[in-house]
Amino acid sequence: MCKHVHTRSILAAALVAAFMLAGCAKSNQTAEQTPSEAPTAAATLAETTATPLATESPGATETPAFASTGPTESASPEATSTESPSPQPTMPTPPPGLPPGWEKQYDRVENGPEGALVVRTGSIVNLGYGWPAHFTPFSGKSTPPHPWPCDDRPGAAPGTDRIMLGSGVPVGPDGKATKPLEGYSGCTKRPDNLPVPIALTMGAMPPRIHDIFLQAFVDDFQPVPLHSHFQVTLNGTRIPMFEDTINQLDQTGPIGKLLTLELLPEYWPIVKSGTVNLLFDDPTTGKADGYAVDFARILVNHKPWRYFVTIACNVVDAADSKPIAKADVGAGGVKATTDTTGHCALRQVPAGLVSVGANAVGYDGATQLLDLPAGQTGTANFQLKKHKENVADLKREIEQNGVVRIYGIHFDTASAKLRPDSIASLKELLALIQSIPNSRWMIAGHTDNQGGADYNMGLSDARAHSVVAWLAQHGIAANRITAKGYGFTRPVADNATDAGRALNRRVEVSLQK
Repeated sequence: MCKHVHTRSILAAALVAAFMLAGCAKSNQTAEQTPSEAPTAAATLAETTATPLATESPGATETPAFASTGPTESASPEATSTESPSPQPTMPTPPPGLPPGWEKQYDRVENGPEGALVVRTGSIVNLGYGWPAHFTPFSGKSTPPHPWPCDDRPGAAPGTDRIMLGSGVPVGPDGKATKPLEGYSGCTKRPDNLPVPIALTMGAMPPRIHDIFLQAFVDDFQPVPLHSHFQVTLNGTRIPMFEDTINQLDQTGPIGKLLTLELLPEYWPIVKSGTVNLLFDDPTTGKADGYAVDFARILVNHKPWRYFVTIACNVVDAADSKPIAKADVGAGGVKATTDTTGHCALRQVPAGLVSVGANAVGYDGATQLLDLPAGQTGTANFQLKKHKENVADLKREIEQNGVVRIYGIHFDTASAKLRPDSIASLKELLALIQSIPNSRWMIAGHTDNQGGADYNMGLSDARAHSVVAWLAQHGIAANRITAKGYGFTRPVADNATDAGRALNRRVEVSLQK
């Protein structure tokens, strides 16, 4: 078999073999197999811990394909659906089983069954391969393995239904990756596989916003086994919580699956701007991890999820396995706090690839992915590590991600004056900069949301300049380091909790190109 596939059963492998050979025939190049034939850790956990809910959700048993799962022009008496303001390309006949509307490349529904506003880009056709009978992508189930989409599907919205390869991947004179790691990266070439943003045209927004969610049907992302590292941006702004989730994926197969992520309020102005350009890219590692997106949606003021799951959570200290109380745990907009035993539960979480995050004061945050179809219960076990900073760890994070968060630099309250207990972390930062000759750096200050926006913007900028001044006093040329304050506009955690605010108060250091 020319593509790494989860070995669920001999029968399943036989059924898909013909499709895989058909996909491979599109390329004369033989791709290397991925490192392991074992199922992913997240999938294994979901399979071994999943049990039926006591009260079965509407998605616990399959319904006819797409029945009441998404907006159509007749979804509800109040629902209104509009086409894109620009002419749309003519699409091929959609696969059987899809109701009217899902083959469109753009859809916008107000006051529908799923939310006050739902905007979609990309047709829901599984990269053009269609779905099994009675399958809905919103049930949380994975698609069956399918051939490689080596050729762009005519008329598909930019950024969808096509293989993409990170902008940092080296290519040869023929435009192909010099070191292809799997089938997606071996059967495409530049410029056809360059990352392209998915544009979601929002139009008029509801007068009051309670929540905003992003859904993406992602396909064959493999940062875990292939050691790629994706950045996720909305209109050029990186969304750290989204990145933490994407970089937990291991979608060998190739298969597609629904991912649902909540957008923190500080990033809502991006959505309100009119058009949201969603981009997945790996510009730093050079790993040839090909990936695709079937469709993306933004939901504003969502209504109760039709397909949902329950998650049991356990949070302990990685060093001594003692339970951590008052840790914040969240998934799909559902939040809870651990009790004295380190336990909590999350209910009515949207099904699919469920991103579960855990934070506690004094610890590094952690993210897990659970693969949960609707009606199941999964378990997320977290072993949080107390935060430490040394030059080796800082350099490793910079090489992978281009930016590193530093929490050991402290300031007097409501002041930009460095405290004495900052010296250890400042010295590690100094060593990091010195270890990469002639490099240029951005030192960014970030705050929590306590206080006004203007006040925090000024405070964060002053604190960043204090760090730059200290570095300059210790031998770093002034033209190599720049200071910038972001206030509370770029959170990495929820400002509604103590642990979240602690993670948002930070100095970030990024290597500039």
